[in-house]
Formats: sequence, C-alpha cells, structure tokens
Amino acid sequence: MEYLRPGNISYARMFVLLWVAVYVIMFVDVYIDWASVSFFYLGFSYVYNENDAVLAYCIIAAFAFILPVSIKRYSDFFCWMLYLTIFIPSVLIVARQGYTSFEASWLIVSVAASFFLIVYIPKMIHFKSYSLIRQVSVTTFFFFFLAFYLAAIAFYVATYRGMMSLSGMDEIYDQRARFGSAQTSTLALYLTGWLSNAMNPYLLAVGLFDRTRRWAIALGLVGQILVFMAFAGKMMLVILIVTFGFYFFVLSKGRIAASRLAFGFVALTFSALAILIATNYQPVGPAMDTVALIYMRTLGIQGAMTGVYADAFSVNPLTYWSHVNIINMIIDYPYKVPLGYVAGAHLVGGSGFNANANFWATDGVAAYGLAGVVIMGVVLGLLLSLANKVVTPDRLPFAATVSIPFIMSLGNSSLFTSLITGGGLIMVMMIAYGVPQPQAPRQQGIAYRDHAMPSRLSK
Repeated sequence: MEYLRPGNISYARMFVLLWVAVYVIMFVDVYIDWASVSFFYLGFSYVYNENDAVLAYCIIAAFAFILPVSIKRYSDFFCWMLYLTIFIPSVLIVARQGYTSFEASWLIVSVAASFFLIVYIPKMIHFKSYSLIRQVSVTTFFFFFLAFYLAAIAFYVATYRGMMSLSGMDEIYDQRARFGSAQTSTLALYLTGWLSNAMNPYLLAVGLFDRTRRWAIALGLVGQILVFMAFAGKMMLVILIVTFGFYFFVLSKGRIAASRLAFGFVALTFSALAILIATNYQPVGPAMDTVALIYMRTLGIQGAMTGVYADAFSVNPLTYWSHVNIINMIIDYPYKVPLGYVAGAHLVGGSGFNANANFWATDGVAAYGLAGVVIMGVVLGLLLSLANKVVTPDRLPFAATVSIPFIMSLGNSSLFTSLITGGGLIMVMMIAYGVPQPQAPRQQGIAYRDHAMPSRLSK
C-alpha cells in the first residue's frame, strides 16, 4: 500500500476527491432545501432532471481527477479556484434550473469544454520569460505604489465622505443605492475596484509575508473598510475572510495544498448548512444574512446566473462582445443599459435589477452563445499561459494570496471588466514588480514568512 502513504500523490488525490464530493453533496442539499424555496425568483429554481444531474456529477468528478494535486504553477492554482468557486456551482445549478429555452446538457458540456481549455492551454503553450520583472527594484516599486495608494485613498475619501457609513446588513442596499446615485468622477468609480480587488489585498499580503511590515495589514484593512463604507459591497468583507483563511490554512510548508483548498470550501458550505439546520431551514435576522452571504453571494449566484443568462439571451440579441468598450467602437452594442440590467429585466421584470454574472455568462453566453463559452476558455487559457511566466514558482504563494479577490470577481463580472475596472491589470503589475524572491520554503513548525520573504521588501 505504498501509494496510500501520506505525502504520496495518490494519498493527496484521495482527500481531494473526498472533499470535493462532500462539497457537492452539501451544496446540492442547501440548493434544494433552501435556495430553491426562498430564492426561486432569482434563478434558483428546481426541476429535477436525472440525465442532467448525472452529467453534472460525472463532469465534476472527471475534473477532480484531472486537476493537478501538486500546485506548482499559477495556472494550477487559478484553475482550482475557478473550479471550486464558479465551475461546480454553474454545472450543478444549470442541471437543476429546468429552463426550456435551451438544452441544459449542452450548456454544461460547453462550460466543461471551456474549463478543459483553461486547464490545458497553459500546459501546451509556453511564452518567453517576462524579462522586465528585474528591471525595477522592489524598493522603488513599493515606494511609488505606497505614494499612489495614499493619494488614491485620500481622493476616494474626499469624493465620498458625505455619504460614507458603516452599513449593517439590512442597510447595505440603501447605501449601494446612494453610491449609485452619487455624481462622481470616472476615476473614483475605477478606484472602487482597484482598491478593493487589488491594492488592499496587496498590502494585506505584504504584511502577512513580511514580518517587519505588519503595518501593511492594518493599512490594507483600513483601506478595505473605507471602500466598504462607500460602496457597501458584501464581497469586500468576504475577501478579507478568504484572504486570511487562505494564508493561515491553505498554505502548507510554503506550498498550496489542493486538499486544504477543497476542504476550505467544504468548511464554508458546512457553516451555511449548519445554520440552516439549526434554524430548521428558516433563518432570520443575522442568521439569514450570514447564510445569504456565504451561500448565495459567495457561491450560489455564480452558478444561477449562468443559466439565467442562457435563458435571457436565447430570446434577446447577442452582443458579439460589443459590451467590451474597445469592441463597441467596431460593433454596435444592441442595448441601452449594461448586460446585468438586460438579464435582470428578463428575470424579474422592471429596469432596476442588475443581475451581474460570471465571465462564462457575460463574455460567453451573452456574447456568442455556447460557442462564446468555449472561445472564452481559449482566451483565459492564453492569459494564464502568460501569467505563468510572470508568476514564477517561488512567487506563487504570494501571487496566489494577492489574486484571490480577482478570481472571485470573475464570478460576478466580465473577464475584461475584471482586468480593467476590477484591478486585474494592476494586480499583474504588483506581482511582477512588488514581490521579492523567496529564499527558502517553509519548514515544519516555522512560518513561511520567516523564510519565503526577506525581512524587508528591498531585496
């Protein structure tokens, strides 16, 4: 039984398969017994179809075998996160929504084909190393970053100071409405995404990996809270929990453990399920807010919107990627409002519901139908091939920690939006220029930050 010994790749694969199976079981249970009852009007409908359900289970299991247990490249980490946050919820929910305007099985297969391309293109296509990384010292970069960051925070607070408040869960949508109605500059709107998805997470990572710059954690936390006080985005709070959870639990001996990553999503889903069981599946008040934040906002809505968009754009014109700013200079955008409002009007009626969705729905289904879903797999696969050259193996733990908010944003927005307004390009710059080379892996009982990062960012 050599292959079952701890540390062996087969032993690790067994735990990955176990945690994925448990995650799927709990996710489906919450969906059927709670989400489909309480939020059916938001796309969480439930119509059992045995063939679609079996197909979804088989595809999820296949990728649990295919995805690498040993995460050595950035694309490996990215694909695991994509698998757990968007792929699994999408195929599970699409298989149960019961839409008749499209074939659920074909949408599931299209998403699976796209994900397969995202996984394997970085393995087949390799680009030359990114030589500009070493042309700017980390000290210089961090100095200019910090100056820009402080100026950005000052400008952001000055812009929204009249409406900022630390909103409770029952006040979030009112605060969001005030933010949406505020007459502000384009730069202030861009800073919302840049700060919450890139700059603040970067400071958190610097503080976590560098013992002598713990102050960066406090600065990042304050910055994230300030943005939350203006925009009132629930995911801004989730980002903090996930980032710290990833650093303290998923990183193991300086490496990213796939089994721990999968278990993290088991723990997340179990916390929602435990609250539901304790409240007899009728949570109210803080319990309802917690379950909605964990299950609906962090996991479920990503999957539900995939089917909602397929239904909406089976009867509405496709965009042919004209929802992307540069492309709409060539191809006319067929709507007067953003895609989220088009899908929201189809889903609930009216004109005030913004049904944001993941990149497979926005850049794939809405742009070019099922073929668009597959095409986006090629696009993202090529981008990950480039990312592998920026994120060398010794940079991987830091880069993974910084990029978690960006990956999560893909569940709620277009890939192109996430890159530009969501801070994705800024994140790439910070990883390329702002990460010192680790000097040694984490040893048993010694924190990674003691070895993986120099005592200062100046090296």
